[in-house]
Amino acid sequence: MRASDENSVNITETPAPEAEHGLAAHLAAAGPPRPDGLGVADPDVYDVVNPGGRRPVLLLADHAGRAIPDGLGKLGLPESELARHIAYDPGVDAITRHMALALDAPAIIHRYSRLLIDPNRPLNDPTSICQISDGTIVPGNRALSMADRQARARTFFEPYHRAVAAAIDWMKGRTGPPAVVSVHSFSPVVRGRRRPWEIGVLWGDDARLPVPFMEKMRAEGLCVGDNEPYSGRNLHGYTMETHVLPFGYANILLELRQDEVADAASQDLWATRLEAALRPILEDLNKNG
Repeated sequence: MRASDENSVNITETPAPEAEHGLAAHLAAAGPPRPDGLGVADPDVYDVVNPGGRRPVLLLADHAGRAIPDGLGKLGLPESELARHIAYDPGVDAITRHMALALDAPAIIHRYSRLLIDPNRPLNDPTSICQISDGTIVPGNRALSMADRQARARTFFEPYHRAVAAAIDWMKGRTGPPAVVSVHSFSPVVRGRRRPWEIGVLWGDDARLPVPFMEKMRAEGLCVGDNEPYSGRNLHGYTMETHVLPFGYANILLELRQDEVADAASQDLWATRLEAALRPILEDLNKNG
């Protein structure tokens, strides 16, 4: 994995041509990644990495990106604020791209900042579009009309979730129900208290991926949070709760502490570590169902 800006990494590979065409065509039929409302210089809402991946696993990165369209003027924030965790999950973009190639699995990566609208919150959630985030006032989110909020959802929320739903639908028809791995990162300090976990695993009632994964991480001497620093049983998100949990797909949500993935070398280390731990678990899952 090369050291480059997390939101401009472009990884190319040679996937199975028929598989790539099939997934790409299915996603295109679901809707374009560039809806009305984006400027010429603005990136697509999401990237699809390794669309020809053969393993029945889908990787998701809801908060990987920190792009803001030119027309919204950085929401009135300085670059120093947009580089903080309030805008995105540092480290996740590069790690998810690396894992997609190493696991031979497709990934869907959201490109835009969660400050525009959080793709992992219901639209009626008070934190869907934050006016204040971790003590920072977001001027561009104040006094939004209902029309403004609906435009944000049409542009930055709905295309991503159409793509996730379409990818799962296509994979079900090709390989059977996929396992879903969601990748996030968390702030190491909250309200002056340091969080001890190097990695957290969020899960609900399905132990197939999380329990053996946590065992592998602890065997490496890592401090692992079991439903820490958040709980997968709270059901306060949107992506897993909408596309995965109701259908019984094997799943795991990974939370990496951000000081553990602060540079290209550490991102490479963690991506390799995660892939090595997940691969045998996914292979067993594929054999045993």
